Amino acid sequence: MCIRDSISTLNSHSSLQLSKTIQDFALAADFGSVLVDIHGKETSDLYNFSPFCQLMRSNPEFKSLCQKCDAFGGLEASKNGDPCIYRCHAGLTDISLPIISNNQLIGFALFGQVEITDDDKNPYTRIHPIVTHWETSPELRQARGKVKTVSTTQIESAAALLKTIGDYHFNDSDPREQIKFNFHPSKKEAKDSIISKNDEIRKAISYIDTNLTTNLTLEDVANHVYLSQFYFSRLFKKEIGVSFITYLNQQRIEQAKVLLTQSNLSIKSISQNIGYSQTSYFCKIFKELVGMTPVNYRKIK
Repeated sequence: MCIRDSISTLNSHSSLQLSKTIQDFALAADFGSVLVDIHGKETSDLYNFSPFCQLMRSNPEFKSLCQKCDAFGGLEASKNGDPCIYRCHAGLTDISLPIISNNQLIGFALFGQVEITDDDKNPYTRIHPIVTHWETSPELRQARGKVKTVSTTQIESAAALLKTIGDYHFNDSDPREQIKFNFHPSKKEAKDSIISKNDEIRKAISYIDTNLTTNLTLEDVANHVYLSQFYFSRLFKKEIGVSFITYLNQQRIEQAKVLLTQSNLSIKSISQNIGYSQTSYFCKIFKELVGMTPVNYRKIK
């Protein structure tokens, strides 16, 4: 069942509440906002979208990258109880929150499309490895100059407010169709307890968690923290207690477990969404770590 169908199954009160909430927030904060499905495809109107983002999405190639960023940002947010703040392929900063209905992940709410005041010091990671060279278009350059600019404090305050809205605004909905913007709040606490106090390893963990859906390698992460592969590998295992590849697989499988129980994605799609190019390898790793196949896990959950 596609996300558009899933949203249409919400009772009219819940559906109207959700649409009105994201539209009101977009207008109040002067942010762009949209609802998307688990593949990043739009399932609502484009609320308060900037001319720049409207132009980007009018280009099929750029629109595809926008949708991938929306999906990747949503999946990142779904791993813990916090909104995900990230940079899209065009360099703008967005906020993503998962939407849960009847205990099932049905899509994501996206907000933002803003520039950070001091963009050279933007602390947020690009969610997609491809960087769009929009600067070659005079029309896009002109539109980019009109994009809203905010500070990191403003974007983080907006994310905190959205989390509060998600936690409390829908409490009166039918429990079977209650909409929540986040889930699994305990996972972040569990992860915090295993992160090293070593600055390089903390930075590496953050980079790994942000790039789980990409073809991430030991070399990529070692380069990110400016260490040799050999030294980084030894340091990582010493600080975390498991090897880099084991940690990477563990985090990907945790994300897979969420998608298996809270979405209707196929096993192949889940495998691809969490960074495995071969479904057979994903199934092998899943069985090694969980003790059963993805299919059986979905059945019993």
